[in-house]
Amino acid sequence: MEALKIELAELRGELTKRTNALSLVTALTNGLDQKIAIIDTRLTTMTTELSHQLHELGSEIESLAKTSQETASREALEQLRVNQTRIANEQARYEIAFRQDLAEIIEQIRRTQ
Repeated sequence: MEALKIELAELRGELTKRTNALSLVTALTNGLDQKIAIIDTRLTTMTTELSHQLHELGSEIESLAKTSQETASREALEQLRVNQTRIANEQARYEIAFRQDLAEIIEQIRRTQ
């Protein structure tokens, strides 16, 4: 009977250790979930804003192309195209950085499990 009591105490101790470890992993996972949500919100906001800017630049380029043929207007049109390309590249860099951040977070989750 004494051996069963000792074994039961050891099992309870082990259960307590594992419960504490599980609580720690759960807390870390919840923290990572929150970080992912924040990153996702930021990326969505940036992507939406950049898309609006690209659309506006595209509209301005079309408008300028239709209404004027002057040299200055052509230069302005070319500058708008350059800016539109720059913004599109910036948007792509943000998306790549976001995906890299997500990959790092997923790797952290995998290591903690």
